[in-house]
Amino acid sequence: MCDNRMSSERELLDAIKDLLKKNGHLNKLQAEMRAKVTEVLQERQVLNSGDRRSAPSPTEEVLLVNELVREYLEWNGYLYTASVMVSEAAMPNDKKKRSQLCSEVGVRDDEKSSSLPLLSNIVAAYTERIKRKINKCKKDFN
Repeated sequence: MCDNRMSSERELLDAIKDLLKKNGHLNKLQAEMRAKVTEVLQERQVLNSGDRRSAPSPTEEVLLVNELVREYLEWNGYLYTASVMVSEAAMPNDKKKRSQLCSEVGVRDDEKSSSLPLLSNIVAAYTERIKRKINKCKKDFN
């Protein structure tokens, strides 16, 4: 009798887990839990160290990189990963607009570039520039 009850409870739990997974809620709950655990651990670390001062403020460059990574994660659908990053990096919940990021990075956004996250555009532009330099060196050498 007890085994049947435990078996049916296990089946029920498995069915609920499968349903949450199919609906995408399980990943969201896991990400929220990770973010909360990170937050609690950070608070605990501050309490244990006896240092009530906050961590040093990140530089503008670090904040910009964090925003570019957030945009990349969200563009790729990694919403839960982005939410954990926001929590762990103590980023503001209000994200910067793409036009503001473009301005800070010094990139002009057009139809082609707006179809990809800025971080991808930056990497593509950098690698293209490197390829051109390599080709120029090869031509100069020959």
